[in-house]
Amino acid sequence: MKTSKKIILISLLLAATGALFLNLSGCGQKPSGPQDQAKKTIYTCVMHHQIRRDKPGDCPICGMTLVPLEQVLGGTPSPVTESGTPKEKKIKYWANPMTPSRHSDKPMKDEMGMDYLPVYEEDTVANEGAPEALRGLATIKISPYKQQLIGVRLATAKKSPLTRVIHTGGRFAGGEGDFAAVAGDFAARNSLEGSGRYVVADVYALDLPFVKSGQHAVVTSLSGSGERMDGKITHIYPYDETQSRVTRVRITLDKPMKAGLFANVDIEAVTGALLCVPQSAVMDTGTHRYVFIQTEPGTFTPREITVGYQGSDLWEVTSGLKEGERVVDGANFLIDADSKISSSFAE
Repeated sequence: MKTSKKIILISLLLAATGALFLNLSGCGQKPSGPQDQAKKTIYTCVMHHQIRRDKPGDCPICGMTLVPLEQVLGGTPSPVTESGTPKEKKIKYWANPMTPSRHSDKPMKDEMGMDYLPVYEEDTVANEGAPEALRGLATIKISPYKQQLIGVRLATAKKSPLTRVIHTGGRFAGGEGDFAAVAGDFAARNSLEGSGRYVVADVYALDLPFVKSGQHAVVTSLSGSGERMDGKITHIYPYDETQSRVTRVRITLDKPMKAGLFANVDIEAVTGALLCVPQSAVMDTGTHRYVFIQTEPGTFTPREITVGYQGSDLWEVTSGLKEGERVVDGANFLIDADSKISSSFAE
């Protein structure tokens, strides 16, 4: 009986040893070929590109769900060989994710343990010969997935009237002894008992070039309460205070308006059709202005422009753009930051 138990135990040990040997030697498994390696997917975080995983999961930094690397970094389809298999991109160098100017000719980690990112020759788009305003910027490619993620919007450069709202103040006038006498208008002699037939508004030197007779204006009481009264500019007084540089205009109201002595005035200065883009599309450095134009789907290039008439929502473009070109009108600062980082990588 004891002999039989020993034989059974020895047989089980031999079977387990054989299975372990087959598993370690790889017998019974299908060898991985080039096609299996080509299908291997690398996952990364859309906010932290230094994270690399060979399977789905969550980002250890922000907790966001990892996505395939091609969706984040790919702006164009991966090149393929004649047989249809993906063609391997040529790595130009590896760059530090926090300090892009630090390069390496081989994969490595920085002092914080972060992996250097590969920079491919196909992805580095040079912006040589750029004017001073565009130094430090580069053409970038953004995948449709990333565009949707950061909220990229596009606007078309086109000719359109520009409206500039001039906010100023004024006083109700129209009777003897009212403010109209100070403005040089002595036409009205009868007191209107607080009901202004028109409003005399102040226009400062900065806004005077845009004010013309016949323009629409909206008048409200100084407190902001009460009705809004429409009117139009009917006269520009030949009166200019030497020190304050204030010119006064007369705004005739559509009907008498009972209000206090002072008024809030909004003058709508409208131009003819001019080539313009939204104000939000223009990146202003203080000395230069530029926009990002879409040269092809997913590719955005910085271009310097010259701005003319500045409306409340639209700005005239006197040079740098052609009618029909598409410019970035949303996520400008994110694209600008990406462009500067790409330029640092290229350098």
